[in-house]
Amino acid sequence: MKRKTLLVTLITALAAVCVAAPVSARGGATTANGWYEEEEIYYILHGVEEGVTERGENDLYLIGGDRVFQANVTEFIPGERGYSPHWNVNVVHSAEGVTLDDILESPYVSTHYPEALFDDAEDILGALADGLVTIDRPGVVVLCPIISEKGAEAPGNTELPEEFEDFADVF
Repeated sequence: MKRKTLLVTLITALAAVCVAAPVSARGGATTANGWYEEEEIYYILHGVEEGVTERGENDLYLIGGDRVFQANVTEFIPGERGYSPHWNVNVVHSAEGVTLDDILESPYVSTHYPEALFDDAEDILGALADGLVTIDRPGVVVLCPIISEKGAEAPGNTELPEEFEDFADVF
């Protein structure tokens, strides 16, 4: 039963980003949580921007895939140089020969949130520089403006679940 629930959660999360469904079944927006510099953030999912392979500087990091093991990590927030609601998708994987335990022993893992392996783009880039992870850039841009937690939880909005699969030994 647990596997079926996880599969449904994964399919729901992927559909929200990949099918470009900005409006929930209740008429509001579909929202999700994410991470930025060790802080939880919230955003609206407007989906994939068709025909756009890169836009601006703002990168979004999907750890092992879109919301498979944890919420996604963004590089910039509103008010910072480089912020845009248009996020370049980057998929983070464990590097060849590197296990989850190797990453857990590094200085890059989240020390604030046990449910997140990474909660800061800078840590992901540090893990990349040290050969612990690889990053795939599939040439996808998603439109996901950051909003307040109150906005994410507003009546009519549909929040994506914040429960994720346990991390695999390699991802």
